[in-house]
Amino acid sequence: MQEPRCLPHQTDRLYLTDGGIETWLMYQKGLELPHFCDFQFLDDARGREALRQYYREFALIAMQQRTGYVFCSLTYRASRDWGQLIGFSTAGLAEMNHKAIAFYREIAREVGLDPEGTLYSGCIGPRGDAYEINATITANASQDYHSEQIETFKRAGVDLITALTLKSIEEAIGIARAAEAAGVPSVISFTLDKNRTVDGAHTLRAAIEAVDAATGGAPAYYMINCSHPVDFGPALDQGDWVRRIRGLRANASSLEHGLLCQLGHLEEGDAAELAAQHGEIARLYPHMNVFGGCCGTDYVHVRRIGEVIRPAAV
Repeated sequence: MQEPRCLPHQTDRLYLTDGGIETWLMYQKGLELPHFCDFQFLDDARGREALRQYYREFALIAMQQRTGYVFCSLTYRASRDWGQLIGFSTAGLAEMNHKAIAFYREIAREVGLDPEGTLYSGCIGPRGDAYEINATITANASQDYHSEQIETFKRAGVDLITALTLKSIEEAIGIARAAEAAGVPSVISFTLDKNRTVDGAHTLRAAIEAVDAATGGAPAYYMINCSHPVDFGPALDQGDWVRRIRGLRANASSLEHGLLCQLGHLEEGDAAELAAQHGEIARLYPHMNVFGGCCGTDYVHVRRIGEVIRPAAV
């Protein structure tokens, strides 16, 4: 068994990660994503080649900029309820989750990424629609549901799991508990609405503090994704709670999140402006050290973000 790697919250090292894979596949490659699922492209010749191009570009940026890199798997919807919608059995989903991690290891070897600075994260998404508040899910139901995918990632040898685009505090608690029970470090990533709340009622601070209180601080760290700096920037302050946030995966545009996946065209915003906004956040919160993108972003955006942030981190 390999020794655990140093994780972002345990070091000052800068890490890059990927961007909005789904919007890139839809609008740059013309691929259809049934129910927003993309993991099935690992078994499709055209889709797999697109994925290889995409992840190689990010890995090369990390090489060029001498940063660490986090492969965050394209398994956001490779869980039971979503997989069944496109015809995958439990065994079939487990196989796809394993294939995803093996695929990234292959790319890391091809590109020559530093093994010590390369992390493999199993990505999980909410059980329901990310843009609708799932008021009915409980922490226990969340733990039961997400344990299945988390256990699969454990067997695949991931370094951590990352839960993206969460709007339910209860679901986040369940995921953190499931990961802790499996012995896998977890990252909880919330998204904010235009009112700078997680679920229409709770601030980002309240959400993080609630999860930490209910789990004994189980998550390794927190992130923000599927939001834009103009929305999540003002939600931050200099309180101790902000130090629990280590990563950002912003949308390319400040349009309402969710719309960016339904526009019928790519809304890629201004990469230079987005990078400058990240630079200001990095100046205010220098402990943050994981940067990627979400809807509308690709390697162009992440390259610019890295160029702005890396000099300040050296």
